[in-house]
Amino acid sequence: MALPAVALVIAITLGAFSLQIERMKLVEVSASAARAVARGESEENARALIFELLIPIASDALLIEYEHRENVVCAKLSRQFALPGLGAKLFDVAEIQCARKLGL
Repeated sequence: MALPAVALVIAITLGAFSLQIERMKLVEVSASAARAVARGESEENARALIFELLIPIASDALLIEYEHRENVVCAKLSRQFALPGLGAKLFDVAEIQCARKLGL
């Protein structure tokens, strides 16, 4: 009788870990994209870098936005995430990282 409840708890725990892993990937990639644009590279080159770092992802599954402030460039990456077994994409995972322009 307790086996289904234990299986559900394990599934939720593993899903939460996979969600956190996806978020950490977005942290690293958005920081790399922000640094690339801050160095003076084009946003298209930064986009190519993003999809190179996130290899198994479709280009329409990821939303990329750049915000140019006075001395910093911020890159926001967001995507929808589905937990295994649920099918629907229930969670929006987003991360914003900023880098100083031209090393100022």
